[in-house]
Amino acid sequence: MAYDPARYEALRRQALASYAQRSAMGTYNRYLAETRGQRPILELEEAAFGARKEVPRLTASYGRRGLQGSGVKSGVYSKALSDYATQRARNLGYAREDLAGTLRGYDLGQAGYKQEYEDTLAEIERKKAADIAADARALQGI
Repeated sequence: MAYDPARYEALRRQALASYAQRSAMGTYNRYLAETRGQRPILELEEAAFGARKEVPRLTASYGRRGLQGSGVKSGVYSKALSDYATQRARNLGYAREDLAGTLRGYDLGQAGYKQEYEDTLAEIERKKAADIAADARALQGI
């Protein structure tokens, strides 16, 4: 078979087009995952004093029962606030960890696409070199 550079250029363009398409889709999916993952984090961050006003409601409920207020130091109230802060911090940590894990998965996918593209290019170059060598042997035989 005679060496034809156009054939290898077509294979290279095809590999690049495939890589670009898969990479673009992976990037878009990562963006969507990041957006979805940020929502629960934002909700947890805003829950304390945002729309849900969890902390004011918590303090008001203890105030109505006389366990919190000026001159009152209730251990039950302090424990409730401590438990709330601990739970909030834990939930925020879990949400951030989940988001980071999801994004790492997409990053690994992108790295896989790039490696596959580079492997395809190397295989094309290997075939090209083999065809050139075969043509050279054929010319030597003439």
